[in-house]
Amino acid sequence: MCMAGAAEKLSISMPRKLASAARKRAGQRGLSSFVSRAVARELEREALGQFLHELEATLGPIPEAELKRARRVWPKR
Repeated sequence: MCMAGAAEKLSISMPRKLASAARKRAGQRGLSSFVSRAVARELEREALGQFLHELEATLGPIPEAELKRARRVWPKR
């Protein structure tokens, strides 16, 4: 997702602890940039989820044997 171009100022609310952690993590990069990247990643994840749903609707569910194989190759981090 392209984040270049004109910016729009937004006002958002979030839990105090989350806001504090975000500011701390953003550091010198700035909170706006940090939040913009986080929103872009979430939108990409949602689009991927929709794509996978469409694939399953078209091709059927992934066979259990393939899921087990994938879990062995890519264990959770």
